[in-house]
Amino acid sequence: MFMFVPSDRPPMADQDDRPSDCEFVLPETKVERLSERSVSDPVELFSTIGNETRYRILLFLTEAEEPVCGCELEPHFDVGQSSISQSLTRLHRADLVMRTKEGRWRYYEPTETASRLVELIEDNVYDEPLLSG
Repeated sequence: MFMFVPSDRPPMADQDDRPSDCEFVLPETKVERLSERSVSDPVELFSTIGNETRYRILLFLTEAEEPVCGCELEPHFDVGQSSISQSLTRLHRADLVMRTKEGRWRYYEPTETASRLVELIEDNVYDEPLLSG
């Protein structure tokens, strides 16, 4: 595992100025693979949950015992129905929620990925998880 360790020393101009015991710990093959690999999907995923409304919607959906109608979310947020709807659409496009339609109503539930992601975040960010256990 590569770990960045901050240093009090100013950055060096080039490799020739590095101390003799300074060595990059990642093999060149891994550096190439990581440098060439697309990260657009993970970046889009984090961008999607990086919005307070969308993340809070995920919290509500992961706690629900059954699919939730989009209209049921609005009273619990300080944003309008349009913003809730747009947030749910973005979560759906990111494969974080499943959507079913019954007549004119749409019901949402988290995907397994969303449930695991929320669990991981909640268990590791807070000493006391926001989700009931």
